[in-house]
Amino acid sequence: MEYLRGNATASATGLFVICRHLTKTPAGQGEDDLRRSLQPLRSPSSDLTDSGSVLTASMAVAEGLGIVKRDGATAPWTVAEDWGGELRAQDDGWTWFRGALLHRMNQHALRELESIGSAPDLLVALTWFLQLNPLEPVQSSWGSGPEPLVRAIGLDAVARSEQWRPFQRWAIAIGVARSSDIGNAKVVIPDATTAIADQLQHLPAESSARDWLAALQARLPIFGASALVDQLPQGSSGWRDLPPGVVLGLLKLEKAGAIRLKASDDADDIVAFNLGQTPRQVGRISVEKVVA
Repeated sequence: MEYLRGNATASATGLFVICRHLTKTPAGQGEDDLRRSLQPLRSPSSDLTDSGSVLTASMAVAEGLGIVKRDGATAPWTVAEDWGGELRAQDDGWTWFRGALLHRMNQHALRELESIGSAPDLLVALTWFLQLNPLEPVQSSWGSGPEPLVRAIGLDAVARSEQWRPFQRWAIAIGVARSSDIGNAKVVIPDATTAIADQLQHLPAESSARDWLAALQARLPIFGASALVDQLPQGSSGWRDLPPGVVLGLLKLEKAGAIRLKASDDADDIVAFNLGQTPRQVGRISVEKVVA
């Protein structure tokens, strides 16, 4: 499944709106009725008879991930039982959905690697993006920032402006990037703070830094796991197993009091947090509070 090409108009918020709507119709809804119910997901320029590229692409992604399903071409769409139950139980459905969606996207990428030998374009692009230095953010304009970077390494996952625009939309929505205006330039910054915070409830309360980070990578392999890093140009050589965008997120969560990054006397467990001019040696990590 590709996100940035055939399904380029899909969005994380589109998937959320679809799933939230379907939780209110336990018997499901036919495609035509669903399209009428979710007209806000149509393209802004479309008319009432338009198929709605945003809805169509978002449904394709949701079905590919197993979040929505139907028994046949004319059968009603329903949301997967576990997703519907969680959405109904959550006070803030989007926060739960965002974390669960990113986890599902990562696990789906691993399954595609096993079955067809390649990962979806968006997941490869996210793996690359988090390797960039957040202290030197990329301009959001394709020609001014990312284009020379991806051309220099031959990255196919996001190779044109038509893919870069949906990439930014996905990266910001699922919490691995943020945009910022600096002077006259608008930049996009690798910053996994939100994505990490969404996973804290699933991570060890306290463990060695290596084990804790391994658990984080198991949930989100885009955070430097070899399976996805190997999909980048040059394979694993030249890329970090603890990407700078992830380091930034961990440091920000420490400052917010959500986690503690502790020193350790055991050199075997120390992980170097390299960001800026002063590397930091971390031996243990603990979760202090789950950030909503």
